[in-house]
Amino acid sequence: MSLPVFKEDIERIWGKQYLKKILKQYPNRIPNKNENLIVKEKIQKAQENISSLLALKLVKFIGVTGSVAAGFAKEEDDIDVFVVVRDGSMWLYRGLVALRNIFQNKVRAKRHRDVRDKLCLNLVCEERDLGFQNDIFNFHELMYMKPIYNEKYVNYIFSQNKWLVEEYGIRKELQETEIQSEGSVNLLLRIFNSIFYYLQLFFMIIRRHNPELERLRKNSKKGRIEFFPNDFKEEKVKHFMAKFE
Repeated sequence: MSLPVFKEDIERIWGKQYLKKILKQYPNRIPNKNENLIVKEKIQKAQENISSLLALKLVKFIGVTGSVAAGFAKEEDDIDVFVVVRDGSMWLYRGLVALRNIFQNKVRAKRHRDVRDKLCLNLVCEERDLGFQNDIFNFHELMYMKPIYNEKYVNYIFSQNKWLVEEYGIRKELQETEIQSEGSVNLLLRIFNSIFYYLQLFFMIIRRHNPELERLRKNSKKGRIEFFPNDFKEEKVKHFMAKFE
């Protein structure tokens, strides 16, 4: 993880007045953002393969995150994506994507040796769990995220994280939205979701994927599936903070 600071990012996140203030304090220190062709190509490929991430009208939002969104991806990198789905549907969604991927082979799986340009389903959240912990890692992931499906929904995500304004002072306009959560969960959808949860849990166990059962249980209760290692976030935060020591 890195946190590049460019004029365009400052204006987008904090506004023109704040950009003027920063430029006065640090003249000739804040660069313009140069177009990274590798990043541009990877985002384009994610958009071209977006059908691999859609299923039964369950998806509310898809955004590219990680190194691609931050603007420093390498050619051999995969493409991290964050997906928001309807409440009570995340395991059904994951199962359908995994089944389709057997034939399409666009989404990263454990069997893949070469992960270049594979869509990495890094995080799946139901609408009820869009509130993230207040820290620099989540700030970075949210503010640098590149929407590739239902772009207007990103403001709704920001609106569920009041700390973005309170702690980091982002523009309040970024939290303005007319989108509302559906609220109720279809009983049949909940049943299918539970079935797919146990089927995938059984699959992970028999294939010796060594699933973190307690972590899966806690996240499932909240409405989230995390595909990154448990210590991933801590390592990235340490790496970021080291840049300022």
